[in-house]
Amino acid sequence: MQTDRQEATLSVAEARHRAAALTVHRYDVDLDLTGLLDGPVLHSRSTVSFTARHPGEATFIDVIADTADAWLDGVALAPGAFDGERLHLPPLDGEHRLEVAATMTRTGQRAGIHRTVDSGDGDGDVYVWTSFEPDDARRVFACFDQPDLKAVFAFTVHAPHAWSVVSNSAAASCTDAGTTRTWVFEDTPRLSPYVTAVCAGPFHEVRRSVDGYELRLLSRRSLASHLDEQAGELFDLTGRGLRFFNDRFASPFPQRTYTQVFCPDFPGAAMENWGCVAWSDRYLHRTVPTAAERYDRAVVLLHEMAHQWFGDLVTLRWWDDLWLNESFADWAALWAAEQATAYTGAWRWFLGSRKEDGYTEDAGPGTHPIHQDIATAADAKAAFDMITYGKGASLLRQLAEYVGEAAFVAGLARYFADHAYGNATLTDLLAAVGGAAGRDLSGWADGWLRTAGTDVLTVACETGPDGRYREVAVTTTPPPDRPARRVHRLTAGVYDLRDDRPVRRHRLPVETTAATQPIAGLAGQPAADLILINDDDLTFARVRPDAASLKLLLGHGRHLPGADSRALTRIILWHLLEDGLLAPADLIGYAAGALPLETDPIVRDDLLRTSVAVAVDWAGPAVEAREHLGAACLALAGRAGDAAARTAALQAAIALATTADRLAELDGPAGDSIDLRWRWLTRLAAVGRHDPAGVERQLRRDPDPDAIHSALTVRAASPEPAAKEEVWRAVFGERRVPPSALRPIGRAFWDPAHADVLRPYPERFLGELASLGASHLSVTLAVVRHLFPRHGVDAGFPARAAAAAGRPGMPPMAAKNLQARAAVLVRMLRARAQA
Repeated sequence: MQTDRQEATLSVAEARHRAAALTVHRYDVDLDLTGLLDGPVLHSRSTVSFTARHPGEATFIDVIADTADAWLDGVALAPGAFDGERLHLPPLDGEHRLEVAATMTRTGQRAGIHRTVDSGDGDGDVYVWTSFEPDDARRVFACFDQPDLKAVFAFTVHAPHAWSVVSNSAAASCTDAGTTRTWVFEDTPRLSPYVTAVCAGPFHEVRRSVDGYELRLLSRRSLASHLDEQAGELFDLTGRGLRFFNDRFASPFPQRTYTQVFCPDFPGAAMENWGCVAWSDRYLHRTVPTAAERYDRAVVLLHEMAHQWFGDLVTLRWWDDLWLNESFADWAALWAAEQATAYTGAWRWFLGSRKEDGYTEDAGPGTHPIHQDIATAADAKAAFDMITYGKGASLLRQLAEYVGEAAFVAGLARYFADHAYGNATLTDLLAAVGGAAGRDLSGWADGWLRTAGTDVLTVACETGPDGRYREVAVTTTPPPDRPARRVHRLTAGVYDLRDDRPVRRHRLPVETTAATQPIAGLAGQPAADLILINDDDLTFARVRPDAASLKLLLGHGRHLPGADSRALTRIILWHLLEDGLLAPADLIGYAAGALPLETDPIVRDDLLRTSVAVAVDWAGPAVEAREHLGAACLALAGRAGDAAARTAALQAAIALATTADRLAELDGPAGDSIDLRWRWLTRLAAVGRHDPAGVERQLRRDPDPDAIHSALTVRAASPEPAAKEEVWRAVFGERRVPPSALRPIGRAFWDPAHADVLRPYPERFLGELASLGASHLSVTLAVVRHLFPRHGVDAGFPARAAAAAGRPGMPPMAAKNLQARAAVLVRMLRARAQA
């Protein structure tokens, strides 16, 4: 079996040379999917019309296949022209028509095209879907697989009669021929190959017309009831998003169809294919979602929609601007969510998810400038991280603050108008925004985009004998060795304590044009009890309070009047814990006191998530902190006013339970909730009370087609050596666990109370990494992220794990994540020593 590491990858030099030499006009792509009903065989025929601008120059077209026959202008090319990955073309001149007929049998690699058999419906339904970013279209049909060689695409798809097929554009016709049905799709606009798509299978479908658009939602049949139940909200969000972006970008989405397909075993969240967004179907909620889970889905929907403009309509020229593609989609999604939907706390959700992860990665060994040099398409895969998403979107928010939202949006509209259906760069965007704002943004870009690391913000106060300020200033401490200074646009909240509650006296804007920037308006005023820097979370920086401010935050931060301020308090305390400046018990104590008072659902959910993580992974083996926090969560569930709040509190209480007695208390509250009952059975197994009969009963009553993985999670939680070995074998030996199931399994497997049983497994984990070479990157990455050891390790394990990242053949993205996990484990071990 051939792997990604053995295959040719397009270099930036090759891409630039080919883009200068060719103009691609259109692809007529014929796909025969009938061989995928019962096996791995895919047939494709790609007809490419293009112009060669440099007479006598040879080039190549990308295609990874078992066999490929080709005809250039009707003349067959010699068999030696195809090397398994590239079809080498003879010297060219002018207009050409190339036909390539290819056969692929490596569809089981889960790269480019994915085939899933759904056992949840009893019929073994087969579903097929494509996902091509950055250069996997070549695994399905011959193409010039780079973002700046755009063309019109016309797909014809032959599929089993029982299947429905969707693609980027609407179906122009559908005809039957015995057991086969042929779908012919309308021409697309000029697109990059990586945003084209085909999804096929016996899908369940729901449609609705909104504002002249035909909106479609598809899922596997075994999830039909969930799709029907949730379609209303999904359609509402889709309609609101299209309406908002059409207006604000001054460039309405030009296609009458907008399709969203919930795909089984999708390795990420979603993919922005033009007019045909592919989702992981884990976003179809099987049980009552928490507030954070609902926000997550809404933001993902708007993120992929924003890509229809930024990424699809106007596409990056090369992958060095990948960050901009993803960062913009995140920024636009959060902007739209707050202004056009009920999800008005979207930026708070972002702080506790992607931005928080961006802070962690930016403090680790894999930190890098936002704008990176990407040498090859394979290297682009390693650029997908939370610095790209979390930090990048934060910087675009900072840019909008810096130039003003009106100028920023006007610049975007100009950018889309100037580059529609073409390619552009960061320089083009900055020119459009800077032109609208009347500002030169080159210095801003140097400081924020071309340097790595996170600034630390502190407050320096000089107070006179009369108790009034002489001066208050924000001090910015940059990361070491950074040549360019960053300008922060932020707010400072000035608070006084009244009846033990902070009351905001002032909200003052600050622009840090100097390393120590005075805050205008405070000189001569009475000293405050707290000055909270970055109070509205407008910039990307770590806030470091002095000892008095930290004491006030720990004692009174839960009473801050603004939800953003309370969210910032949580992230400040978390950063202090990460940096070894706060004991785990202090953060847990803060959470236990704040949870009963918190009224904002996102702040509450983030506080639950953070405090559970600290109690389980950062506070050491002692259980007192877990029990104290668990009691607070159980009490919170009893007072919860809505199902989402109760679900979040009970999830936390169950995760924190360390005894059978506490789980007995939670048995009743868990009730008939399928999700909570699985969690309860998992924790029951973790405390040595595995209930096989209960698991069997739960499997019978759970309609989720993926319930078998929940049962395996219960097994992973057991302290019995045979159970750990069984799960290990299922993941690494039998390879029967999909990437989407590894997160809960990894959480259950590495239980802090099972250190003795776990001791052999950290070294075994490092040994297993080499065996993942034949797996697709999504599998390897999920294993590294979710099965990285957290317990049962010795002090030297992080160094050994980091060293393993340098082993020959380790995919770059997996290596980077391995180093990042090792760095976090170092911090965990240090925190456990403080507990």
